[in-house]
Amino acid sequence: MRGEFKSTLDAKGRMNFPVKIREELGSVFMVSKTVSDGPASLTLYTKEDWDELERKLNELPQTKTSVLRRFLITSAFEIEPDKQGRALIPPPLREHAGLKDDIVIVGVGKRAEIWDKAAWDNMNSTIDTTELVNVAMELEL
Repeated sequence: MRGEFKSTLDAKGRMNFPVKIREELGSVFMVSKTVSDGPASLTLYTKEDWDELERKLNELPQTKTSVLRRFLITSAFEIEPDKQGRALIPPPLREHAGLKDDIVIVGVGKRAEIWDKAAWDNMNSTIDTTELVNVAMELEL
């Protein structure tokens, strides 16, 4: 998944998922909190990728995964947009990511993320370009 798409939350907490994102995620997909050391956001997974993630968690000892399980699995919800592409973002997830009115959906490879637009803009304005250039050079981009 690639690209940046703007959307808004309506009064009921629904958002419109862009056609391109829906095509890549499928008609039913998963949303959960994002594991990140940065600002809070949400991650969108295909059902297959989510099932694979749970399988990997189940293969590891619970002593290693209990915190991650509680963070991810308890926050996960199945999403099935209506014919117009709208779906409810559950209140606990909206609160976690600080989603208000304007939001951004970004494709980040195998997954997509949902950000509050102000948090997305702020995060992008504080990127350490030195680190960015160093990684790009290492990858020979």
